[in-house]
Order: sequence, then structure tokens, then C-alpha cells
Amino acid sequence: LELIDSSLVPLIDKNSPGSEGNIKGYEGGTVFMSGGTFQMFVTEEINGWINTRTGYWKSEDGVHWKRVTTILKSVYETNNPKNAVWAAMPFYNKNEDRWNLFYVGYERDGVTNGRIFRAVASMQGIDGLAGPYTDVPGTVLSYEDANKDPWEGSQGAAAFYAYQVGSKWLAFYASGDSKSRWDEGLITADSLAGKWTRDNTPNPVLTYSENPIVNRLKDGTYFCVFDDIAHGESSNTIGYGYSLDGINWRQKFFTIPMPPWAINIRTPQGMVSAGKDTYWIYFTANTTSGFDCVGRIKVKILKSIP
Repeated sequence: LELIDSSLVPLIDKNSPGSEGNIKGYEGGTVFMSGGTFQMFVTEEINGWINTRTGYWKSEDGVHWKRVTTILKSVYETNNPKNAVWAAMPFYNKNEDRWNLFYVGYERDGVTNGRIFRAVASMQGIDGLAGPYTDVPGTVLSYEDANKDPWEGSQGAAAFYAYQVGSKWLAFYASGDSKSRWDEGLITADSLAGKWTRDNTPNPVLTYSENPIVNRLKDGTYFCVFDDIAHGESSNTIGYGYSLDGINWRQKFFTIPMPPWAINIRTPQGMVSAGKDTYWIYFTANTTSGFDCVGRIKVKILKSIP
């Protein structure tokens, strides 16, 4: 990746209209285009890791953002499966003609005993993105599943991002012990609605990583960006990976100058095409004020024959 441009100031901070009632800031989520408009689903840390909600924001130019509504809100009860809600990812399900929402719910601490839930928009069609959403009974994945892979830890099932490979669907899912490392595995399904099952490979596909978001490049390459945990706190790196078949991934990282308003690059929110092999990568970042903000960089993907 080659850096082209970056945000000298955050795009969304504590002074932005729509940040009222949000004490700790923004973390993770996803940014994508729909209907010619920038769309953002982001976790809002109302009072830290436990008391969270999912905010839906829109932008016409990718710089000036307006908060539309609250999509999800955590249940402030210890041991409730949705004591904290995180990483809500919307996907348009053509078979159902409605948006599907996959998200993480933790029982406690904001990082313990995770489950992946699936919800569906009550309104059919592409205009139903704002919800409301209704949970489908059961879980997509859970820390209670009997067939967990050996690398899955106390965090349970954490993060989910689906992409299509031929007639099959694959999805990254994360787990870790929430103290030392996070890894990513793959699950598969015949349709976006599932049933989702763990693949036959017990080893993680990506290591020291969290929240990969997948794009398909024009040449067919699968490309993802993710939170690069290998370089620790206060890092100015973004993880990325690429794959020719969507199954076997090569993992790398990209170092950028630390934005003047940030002290740690946290979680990429995905890539939006800016034309001619260039992309906007949106991300959340820690600041000296303790309020996590949203920024972006512009990169060019440099291709070579290995």
C-alpha cells in the first residue's frame, strides 16, 4: 500500500453533532457505499466497553457525517448475552430482499463469552438499512458451541464478516483470550442466512488480528483490512491481507504516520473505492483526550507479480 492522503483532523469527534451522550467515543464498525452515499455502522462507547450502542451515520462526501439513528443498544445487565454489543456488520441479502445484520454480544466485561447474532430488517428492499432489525432465534456462533476450534479463547465468538466465493459464503470470525492475542478463522455457509459451520481447518487463517473487512478488487483478488494487534498499543499500523481464492490468505501490515490527533490506530472500518486503484480506509483511533475518534487515509494498492 502507498499512502496518498490522511486526515489532519478527525472526521467524527466528541464535538460532532450526534456525539451527545457518548462518553468514550467510537470503535470499529464498517464504512461502505450504498445508493451513492457513504454509510457507517459504528460502535459507540456510551460509557466504555460494556454500555455500548451501534450508531448509523451517513455522508454525501465521506468527510461530513450525520448521525441517522441507533441500530442496537446493549442491555446493562451482567451475564445478559447482550451486556455489550459490538461490531455490527450489515449485508444485503438478495435472497430475502432485505438487510441482514450480524453482530457480537458479550455477557460481561465487553470482551467475555461472545456470541454472533443475526438480525433482519423489518423493511424489505435496499432502503431498509436503517432498520429496525429483529433478531433471528439462536446464534450464528457461540462460545458454548461444542465444536469450537482449539485456538478459540475466553472471548468466545468475536467479530464476523461475510463474503461470497463462487456459490458459497465464507466469513471471518475472531476469538482470543482478550489479554494476549486475537486470531481469525473461517466459517462457511450455502447462503448468507446460514447455517454457518466452522471449516475443517482448526488453525486460524490470520493471527494477531481483529475485525477483518473484505473487498473484492476489480481483478478478482480478495483484499481485507483489519486491526493489527501484533504491533501492540500505540501503534501506527493497519493490517491487511489478500487472497486469490478467498481461503488462503497472505497477511501483511502497513505503517502510516501517526495522525496529529491520534495516539494509536485502532480498527479499520473498511475500504471505499476512490478510483484508479485508490481507496479510502476509514478507521477508529485513540486520542490523548480518551475519546476515540474516526479518521481516514487514502491509499493506492500497488500490484506486482510474485
